Amino acid sequence: MTKSPSKPISFGDESDNRFPRARVLIVGENTSLATAFFETDASGGQQRIVLPSSVNLTDDREIFEAIRMRCPDFVVNCMVESGVDRAELDPTECRQINHDLPVSLAIACREFDATLIQLSTDYIFDGQKDIAYFEDDAPNPLNLYGQTRLEAERDIESLLDRHIILRVSHLFASGPNSFVRNILDRARIESELPMVKDERGCPTSIFDIGRVVSAVIDQLHAGAGAYGAYHVGCQGDASWMELGECIIAQARQFEELAVEEIIGISGQSIQGRAQRPRRLVLSTRKLLYTFGIKPRPWRQELAEIVERRYYRYKTQWRRHCNHNSGTSSSGCREN
Repeated sequence: MTKSPSKPISFGDESDNRFPRARVLIVGENTSLATAFFETDASGGQQRIVLPSSVNLTDDREIFEAIRMRCPDFVVNCMVESGVDRAELDPTECRQINHDLPVSLAIACREFDATLIQLSTDYIFDGQKDIAYFEDDAPNPLNLYGQTRLEAERDIESLLDRHIILRVSHLFASGPNSFVRNILDRARIESELPMVKDERGCPTSIFDIGRVVSAVIDQLHAGAGAYGAYHVGCQGDASWMELGECIIAQARQFEELAVEEIIGISGQSIQGRAQRPRRLVLSTRKLLYTFGIKPRPWRQELAEIVERRYYRYKTQWRRHCNHNSGTSSSGCREN
């Protein structure tokens, strides 16, 4: 796995004020999205720092003071409540993370002349459309998760002119509690895996999101005034079952798995599961025409996630453990 770059918490001095770099503040230290953004190669035109986790993100005064002290040009909010079912169980926390925090950041950005980049979701739509959704299609969320994200979008639009809202679809990564990690953990011990077959979307790597955010910042800092909402997603669509099948096929190149059969099930058959849209395919045409950013095929992105960011990391970790096994009494344990 690529070594995570250091995450500075203050901006350095500019060596050449004729071409000042964009000062980018990342909210959401230690989130997978923040890590992906820091691992994305910057053009050299950005200074990236992370807002320390010591800042209380439920306290407007602390948020204001943190942004005032750092004077960023851009604020990228990587804090999202990604658990659709968990949102229904804890609506207060869901609203605080998905709505209240983005609104506080928008007010602070307006006060201190910064641009807010807010990640949103395809779950603001109801999935009844048989063709791709465009940015101006009417939203109709089916669950609290989508509702709070939509409310945040609308409030940001009313509070702050200089904003970018990126609606993303079916994110996947290889970190703890990720879809990739969970599928492979189960595939090692279970012979049958049930997976949802009747919900489709555009599988999207968190590292591709990092690439898009970085490219958008570069162009906005260079003078593009193309603020507003954009759809982001990899090329192609798939069901959760198809995505899981692809993960397992990639993994079999590196190890034997216990799973013998993948069983397609309906999402509605899972007890206690929040309602979800059946088909969410996002058109990324606006992002392409405005910023020239082309979507990458999701299978290509998934292969990179599984091979480079999962198995390569595990191999390096095992080598590290084997190297230290004779000299350390603490031992090694994979997360």
